[in-house]
Amino acid sequence: MAEETIAWGAAGPRVHDIGPGGVVTVAAEAERVRIRGVDGTEARVVAPADGTDLETSAGPGRFEARSRRHGGHAGFVGLRIGSRGFGFPFGIATGGTIEIEVPRDARVEVQATAGDVTIDDVRGGTRVRATAGAVSLARVAGPVAVEVASGDVRVDADGPLALTARSVSGEVRASAPRFETAAIETISGAVALAGAFGPGSAHAVSTVSGTVRLAVAGGLALELTTVSGDVACSHPDRRSGDGRRDPLVIGDGAARVAVRTLSGDVVVRGAPETPAGGAGEPADPAALAVLEALARGEIDVAEAERRLAGAAAAAGAGAAPAPDAGVVADA
Repeated sequence: MAEETIAWGAAGPRVHDIGPGGVVTVAAEAERVRIRGVDGTEARVVAPADGTDLETSAGPGRFEARSRRHGGHAGFVGLRIGSRGFGFPFGIATGGTIEIEVPRDARVEVQATAGDVTIDDVRGGTRVRATAGAVSLARVAGPVAVEVASGDVRVDADGPLALTARSVSGEVRASAPRFETAAIETISGAVALAGAFGPGSAHAVSTVSGTVRLAVAGGLALELTTVSGDVACSHPDRRSGDGRRDPLVIGDGAARVAVRTLSGDVVVRGAPETPAGGAGEPADPAALAVLEALARGEIDVAEAERRLAGAAAAAGAGAAPAPDAGVVADA
């Protein structure tokens, strides 16, 4: 790959070979940002198709894209008389959709001032900072960091995940075969984590008023610090403790999970074990579909527990998985 660096400009490259393990950075003022992992080593701008409102820059091992600023605003408050306005503008004018294909092993960094962010099938690490809008990550693995001022966060990993997530007012929901580390902070949003927690690691969840739901595979020791919240545990491998006076121990208690809330409750339930080493897919694909539906908010915890129990019974009897395992239940 050439060592040439291409400066910022509207006529910048639409396609650039970043090589293995390259970095793609996006700074966007758009209604939607979509990034999708593909085969190969090239980063490619898919939308906007004509390059309007998007500048790019490229160099060895990197590709950058950013929205072009036009000095516009989303609206105006006041009085207009002819061409003159008496008042003040507000907001930032945003474009339509920015869509970029990146190598699956790329590291992706996105900063969005408005709009939703969707990232799919990226394994080299992901960092997202968004002011407002939902953030959805699917088929990701490795280190993932998400910070959102106002908006929900969804993370569905299909490999070991090291997750850091912060949201002021939105929910944080994540599922993974194995959380190497988990550090979650919300103010009013609920938190739902489904999967195994890496032994020896210190996992932490902090929320002011949101409920924390843990669907746990493997062992952990849970400690709750709260003013008025409580712990409800129906995990079949519960050994001792209540989480408040003494750690709530499940299985071998190898993983440490600390939850801090002001008034939020903690609900702990069982989940299927992952294969040895915590890598790869969970042993029961039907159960994984249930956990993914729970993490996306398509079903509630009670429905997830019912389906997991049905899947376990079917597996024990040698029967096929329940056909509705990944389908949203009717109201």
